[in-house]
Amino acid sequence: MRTTLLLFALAACSNDGSATTQAKPTDEPRKLAGVYPDKFECKSVATTEAIGQALGGAVRELDSPSSVPRGVPHPCTYEVAIQQQPEYWTFDFDCRDGMKQRADALFKQYTQTSADLVEQYNAVSDAGPQPGAKRDAGVHDKDAGIDAPQRAPEQATEVMVGLKGLDHHGQGLIFIDDDAPCYVRVVGPDSARRLELAKLVAKNLTFANAPMTPRPFK
Repeated sequence: MRTTLLLFALAACSNDGSATTQAKPTDEPRKLAGVYPDKFECKSVATTEAIGQALGGAVRELDSPSSVPRGVPHPCTYEVAIQQQPEYWTFDFDCRDGMKQRADALFKQYTQTSADLVEQYNAVSDAGPQPGAKRDAGVHDKDAGIDAPQRAPEQATEVMVGLKGLDHHGQGLIFIDDDAPCYVRVVGPDSARRLELAKLVAKNLTFANAPMTPRPFK
C-alpha cells in the first residue's frame, strides 16, 4: 500500500512539472518595417508598367551607378519613349533620421532659387539679345545630335501630394510622404506628369517597404 501511494505521488509531481513546461509562453520574433537601402528595389514602389501609365509612354529602367550617401538608396532612373523622343525621369528617397529638417531646408532653398532664376531670366529678356550672343532657344546642338531648347524657369508652387509637396525650377518636385518617414524627389520635364509620378510613389511607399534601416512596427 505504501509503495502504491509513493508511485502516485511521484506521478502527480511529474504531471505538474510537465504541465508547467507546456504552459510556458514562447517568445515570437518581432516583425520589422523597412528595407535596407542597399537592398531596396524601385519596383517595390512603382513598376515600369505603372510608371508608363502615369507618364504616357514605354518605360525602360536604367542603372544608376552614381555614388550615394550612406543610408540612401540609389535613385530610380528611367528612359521614357514619348513620340519617338526619349525623356529621362528619376525619383529618389531620403528616409534617414533627420529627414524632416533636411526636407524643410530643401523646400526653402528650392523656393528661393526658383524665384532667383525667374528674376534673372526676366532681367535678361527685358534687356534683349546682346551683340554676338548665341541664340539659347531652339538651337540645334550638332555635337549632341538633338534639339536643345532652353525652357524659361518657373516659380516654385505647392502641389497636393503626401503631407507637403513643392514643384520647383520647372523640372523637379519634392514631397514629404504621409505614412513613411521619408521625403521623395521627382525629376522630369513636365509638371503635370511629375505630379502623377509623385502620386504613384506616395501611394505605394509605406512604413513597411521604405528604404531605411529596419525597425519595429509602430
